[in-house]
Amino acid sequence: MAPGRRTTVMVVVDREEPEQALRESMEWVQAFERDCGLVLDTDATELYGVALAADLKDSLQPPRDGSVADYLDFICVDGRWLDPGGCPAAPPDSNGAPAWAWAYYESVMGSPDHAYCTVWDLMPLPVAA
Repeated sequence: MAPGRRTTVMVVVDREEPEQALRESMEWVQAFERDCGLVLDTDATELYGVALAADLKDSLQPPRDGSVADYLDFICVDGRWLDPGGCPAAPPDSNGAPAWAWAYYESVMGSPDHAYCTVWDLMPLPVAA
């Protein structure tokens, strides 16, 4: 994450109630802000999308390229943050897809059907000169 550069994160929350899932997702985004040491522009930070894991699983195939993962900078699943440089290695039969695409795939496919996947666009404020 860099000052002044948009960052997109997906937070997977294992909650059945949408309001509770959204609240927990927001808490993970706030924790992310605290941990990264940058201040987010709250006016430019927005919820981009919400989907049930079951709905995403319906059309998700094992990756053959970067696909959706190319648009994500971080994934929070099971209380753990992943990034392209710190995610598990791709499986031996990876179809040539990068490890990050497999991290996205496993994050969704490994989640309970009732889990909510939220995608957030975050904008860290530029560093003061």
